[in-house]
Amino acid sequence: MNYKLLLSSTALASAGILFAGSASAQDFEVSLQGYTEFQGQAATNETLNDDDGDRGYGFFMDNEVHVLGSGTTDTGIEYGTIVEIEAGSGYNTSDVFVDEVQVFFAGAFGRVELGQEDGAEDVMHVDASNIAAGTGGIDGDVPNLPEVPGFGVAGWEVSDSSDATKATYFTPRVGGFQLGGSYAPEFEPDSPSGVDTDGFGNHFGVGANWTGAFAGLDLTIDAVGSFAENEIAGAVGPAAEDIQDWAVGFNTEFAGLALGGAAGQKMEFAEANFANAGIGFGFGPVNTSVNYNFLEPDVGDNQHFVDVGADVGVLPGVVLKADVAWNSNDPGSSTGEDDTLAGLLGVQLNY
Repeated sequence: MNYKLLLSSTALASAGILFAGSASAQDFEVSLQGYTEFQGQAATNETLNDDDGDRGYGFFMDNEVHVLGSGTTDTGIEYGTIVEIEAGSGYNTSDVFVDEVQVFFAGAFGRVELGQEDGAEDVMHVDASNIAAGTGGIDGDVPNLPEVPGFGVAGWEVSDSSDATKATYFTPRVGGFQLGGSYAPEFEPDSPSGVDTDGFGNHFGVGANWTGAFAGLDLTIDAVGSFAENEIAGAVGPAAEDIQDWAVGFNTEFAGLALGGAAGQKMEFAEANFANAGIGFGFGPVNTSVNYNFLEPDVGDNQHFVDVGADVGVLPGVVLKADVAWNSNDPGSSTGEDDTLAGLLGVQLNY
């Protein structure tokens, strides 16, 4: 389920509707969705994240079950809940846990989300991954994805609050424009190498985007920011800095050809500049793409990451996926070699 696209199409009822009304139990509908994906992965220089020993190849699964419940009051207020359950995702695991859960309310006043869900800084942002085929390019499943060398955190996007418990508000979309903001009292990002993190506090995620048509093209542009206080016990130097990140991005599509990209900066914690670009093309049941990411960390060498992805529908709800990616400076390499090559082939069943 593409949650970002879901938000962009939020229905806006007529002005003046108050948060009132009633809905009977019969008006509340519950549905079940999800997917099951199986992959074979391989990577050079032992970059594969296999808990049972890094052999450089292995099987990986990505499985989610989505429970959606929603209703609408007599006055047009939509309300409901979304629960996303991970079931055996990863390498050689049978763990089952709730990944994301929220309660939401939407109407002429905008949309309110309360729970463990991605924040405005993530939901409102677009980049090269949004037009990627395969498993998602720079946001996919290849095991040598870009990270900030020495920090172990994603280097191609702002430090988002992920699924920390938060409150989020999105304004109505007017003239193509929408604003959003999130607040999480505490969250725990990926830990810097060798640092035991107690997380960050008072995270604010903000975003603004515009969707519409320009010169015959479907276009989305955005700007997002991520800000939080560092509360990592015993951290010194760059690892003790606060989070102050920003990014801008765009997506456009015309006649089956899609373009996307973003640029941004991590100004303090895991300080780095980053940029990405991608091109995608679909014909019939086949989608293809090429993604590129550039990372310039404050400490360490620059990083170049290229992903070539493809997917094809072979049966109703069944998709074959493939990715091949090269990373010029992979912090996950355990052999002393900087550059890594990784690939995967998978099959996904959507229901």
